[in-house]
Amino acid sequence: MEMEQQVKILAVDDRYENLLALNSILASSSYDVISLQSGEECLRYLLKEPADHIAVILMDVQMPGLSGFETVELIKQRKAYQDIPIIFLTALSTSIEHVLRGYHVGSIDYLFKPVHPKMLRMKVDGFVNMHLNHQKLKIQSELLHKRTLDLEETNRKLAEAEEKLIQQNVLLEQWVEERTTELVDAHQKLMNSQEHFKKMFILSPSLMSIRRLPDLTYLEVNESWKQYTGYGNEIIGTNLDLLSPESDGNINLCDILHNEKVKYVTKSGEVRTALLSTEIIDIEHDKCLLEVAVDVTESLRFESEMARLAQLNLVGEMAAGIAHEIRNPMTTIRGFLQLFRENDRHMQREYIPIMLEELDRANDIITEYLSLAKNKTSYQKSESLNRIIESLLPLIQAEAVMCGKHVNGNLGSCPDIQLDDKEIRQLILNMCMNGLEAMSVGGTLCIETYQDDTHVVLLIADEGTGISAEHLEKLGRPFFTTKDEGTGLGLAICYSIATRHQATIEVNSSSKGTTFMIRFPMQAV
Repeated sequence: MEMEQQVKILAVDDRYENLLALNSILASSSYDVISLQSGEECLRYLLKEPADHIAVILMDVQMPGLSGFETVELIKQRKAYQDIPIIFLTALSTSIEHVLRGYHVGSIDYLFKPVHPKMLRMKVDGFVNMHLNHQKLKIQSELLHKRTLDLEETNRKLAEAEEKLIQQNVLLEQWVEERTTELVDAHQKLMNSQEHFKKMFILSPSLMSIRRLPDLTYLEVNESWKQYTGYGNEIIGTNLDLLSPESDGNINLCDILHNEKVKYVTKSGEVRTALLSTEIIDIEHDKCLLEVAVDVTESLRFESEMARLAQLNLVGEMAAGIAHEIRNPMTTIRGFLQLFRENDRHMQREYIPIMLEELDRANDIITEYLSLAKNKTSYQKSESLNRIIESLLPLIQAEAVMCGKHVNGNLGSCPDIQLDDKEIRQLILNMCMNGLEAMSVGGTLCIETYQDDTHVVLLIADEGTGISAEHLEKLGRPFFTTKDEGTGLGLAICYSIATRHQATIEVNSSSKGTTFMIRFPMQAV
């Protein structure tokens, strides 16, 4: 077997000492770190190195000649290298414009020097593992394609044989009708049916077994069953229960007949998962159990890994949002503290209120973020949704008048439901203020309540320009906002409040405006 090519990590930096530091941080037997000192040298290396050997590229932004941004733009022009993850490393500029440009040209991350060694190592190890998993999946896909072609060829031959057999059966049936009795004809058809079943049983890619009832002794297993479990003919005549349901260990015939997902242990000790279907059949006047199982172990592993990566990505996005929002007030406070150290004390009276405002702003962001918690205590009691809206309408109307807009309230008859007064007020105000901000002068915000069969519905509709399909997908995600000064937590908090009230939020948006429908259950689950 040909030895696999070791994975490579490209480190591109014009400073030799930085390359030494990266080599020291990323030293591993699992991959090679290739040091390159310019964008041109990186491009030359990529011309002779296959893309599937490279797991990730660490790219310095500021370099003589081609900059990191220009180098990445050239790399991404080649289709073979478009999927290589690129992490920018820079010690010069932390502005959001440079960060956005990095993501725009095709990077997957943007780190500021000095980089935390452990964090960089974990990120690189993560991309290497993703690269190795991708290579494994590629190999498995090729094998699966080959097996599919083999199966198609087998099916073609089987179809030809079946066609010939059908033709023979037609001739045989004609001969039987002319020369034999109905009993001989019925017997011949039964034999043909058993022959078809035997072929399907042997050639099926699914795990298949036949067991005698009621003792569940194995009578026959097919080749796929032997291949997956590792057990051969030695299991015939035994009642070893391999395809056991996920239960407390007390297995009976009823469990087997009604269970779909099962665990089984191979001869080598590996635990695998399969989807099982069963049927009671007659073989030579004896009742038997036919088991057909499809192995889904690899599919479940792939789904689990994809879910884990999605969770890691969400954690990263939220962490970046928190850091960005908290950094601004902290920067202001740090600047004033430096002024205090360098100037006279009389400056305190002028700047301390500003510093306190910035601290309050940071505290408000943290408080709003904590409001997203699913396990936050919610003090719910029987309340009238209309009463809460009526108490807020003067405030909402005053805000609308100040910006030249209108509010239309249409509150229908609704029963009291379980609500947290404070949280519902926050939800209504957040959504109404968002609606007012989305409209131009003269627009009307509609607030409506009504009752359907099982829910009390709160409808809030504006006459703004609507929300794009791209933004609708991200609606309610923490720290996502289209406002210049927003924190991106308002709608996220609304969704969190709705969840704690077992309510759902439906959004309909077009160029004529956006409608939010919050559906509260009349009886809490």
